Amino acid sequence: MGGEKKTQEGCPPLTSMKNSMPAKTATPVNSVLTSRKQGIHPGLSARNAHFQETLARSQKRFRYAFLTSPDSVAIIRAKDRRYKDVNQMFSLFLGYNKEEIVGKPFLKVAALHDPKKQRSLLPSIDKGGPIINQETRFVDSAGAVKTGLLSAMKMVLDHEQHFVLAIRNIDALRQVEEALEKSEARYRELFNNMSSGVAVFEAIQGGQDFVFIDFNRAAEKTEHITKEKVLGRSLAEVVPSARKYGLLDTFRRVLQTGKPEYHPVAIYKDGSLKLWKENYVYRLPAGEIVDVYDDITERKRAETRLLDYQEKLQSLASELSLVEERERRAIATDLHDQIGQTLSVIKMRCFDLRDELDSPGLIRRIDEIRELVKQTIKDTRSLTFELSPPVLYELGLVAAIDWLAEQFQHKHGLKCTVESDRKPKSLNQDIEIVLFRSVRELLVNIIKHAKAGRVKITVRVNKGNLRIRVADDGIGFSKEDKATKAYTNNQFGLFNITERIRHLGGRLEVDSQRGKGTMVTLVAPLKSSDTD
Repeated sequence: MGGEKKTQEGCPPLTSMKNSMPAKTATPVNSVLTSRKQGIHPGLSARNAHFQETLARSQKRFRYAFLTSPDSVAIIRAKDRRYKDVNQMFSLFLGYNKEEIVGKPFLKVAALHDPKKQRSLLPSIDKGGPIINQETRFVDSAGAVKTGLLSAMKMVLDHEQHFVLAIRNIDALRQVEEALEKSEARYRELFNNMSSGVAVFEAIQGGQDFVFIDFNRAAEKTEHITKEKVLGRSLAEVVPSARKYGLLDTFRRVLQTGKPEYHPVAIYKDGSLKLWKENYVYRLPAGEIVDVYDDITERKRAETRLLDYQEKLQSLASELSLVEERERRAIATDLHDQIGQTLSVIKMRCFDLRDELDSPGLIRRIDEIRELVKQTIKDTRSLTFELSPPVLYELGLVAAIDWLAEQFQHKHGLKCTVESDRKPKSLNQDIEIVLFRSVRELLVNIIKHAKAGRVKITVRVNKGNLRIRVADDGIGFSKEDKATKAYTNNQFGLFNITERIRHLGGRLEVDSQRGKGTMVTLVAPLKSSDTD
């Protein structure tokens, strides 16, 4: 109508549409037409470009991973089964240069330790699909066998099918695992064969209780219970008395502080020992609590019996010493009262007989007899004092020590001085005897071993005790000297003194330095009526 030409669809001709469109849209339409002429849809073209870009990025990432992977990686063409590429780790793992591998057939480069398995590897991937982390033994160019985890799959690279092999070397891991297994075996052997009972616990309820997680054979024997019956059970359930005797509190402290503790448990009934356990509790780095313990009940009972026996022996030895002293005194008394008196009578009769004699020869003989009797009386008196000095019983301990010092100074040339604080010193007679004999023995030791020129004896009262100090200026001794045989041989006297005084409630103190003399102090309790 109006003279215009129309197409059969009633649309204006293409040239008319072209002329009627703005100039700026002409180019896209031409591009569309061109694309249609080439048979490519414009949307597909854009997607194809994006796909190509993504593929390039993916291949780039794959290449980077291939080159930098810590695993050994090889790429094998599927069509001819030849190596296309290998990374540096693959070359190092098998011991070949890259040039010795790339381009070679897969079967011509020994890789798997089992040739049969190498021949079947690629066909099995074709049929069964990928292999993931399969433990496999390999052989390198030097013939050394290695172990690795093999992963293999088939994939498209550069529009071609390829096999990709990845091997993770686990030799070091195996060595660590073997070392751990050996260590575990040693630990388990030691753990189960320890003579001490060992129980391992895990803290529960915030450390309020502890569950058994291990229990050795010695513990089974000590507790008369099997390992299976305690594992997983709490300490409070298996050992209800753990709270009563403080073991649970010890576990809690060790858990909190990490400091090991020693915790003995002793149970007595009717005055006799029923159970004694020594517990050594410590915390492992992982937080477990370990209790190493020993049932030493029998040992403690034996120790108690031994101590009782020793006490009886010491008591017997001290009593024998006192009995000996009483016998000495009795013998000394008999010497003085009977033999001494008899000798004095004989001496007097000799005087009477001499006056009745006229013969010079007989007078001379009677004088000789009189001198012999006189010497015998003197020896008897000395023997009496040696056996049991009467001054000790008549004048007391301080006077007896004075007399003793004079005797040693006269006989041995040892300069002896005695000092006393003049305070009352009421002592049991048994203690006086032991102290006197001890001072005498100390002076004898000084003469024999100390090479001293002077000795000072001090007698003082201090805090309800009598202290007698014997100090010399001799050669003394050091801590190192105590280990010598000579020192040990000379200590029996001190040991004897110590035991006798200890039995009567006293003690002995020794202070010495090499080249500076020795000071020995005897400490004995006064009677309760005495004061400082």
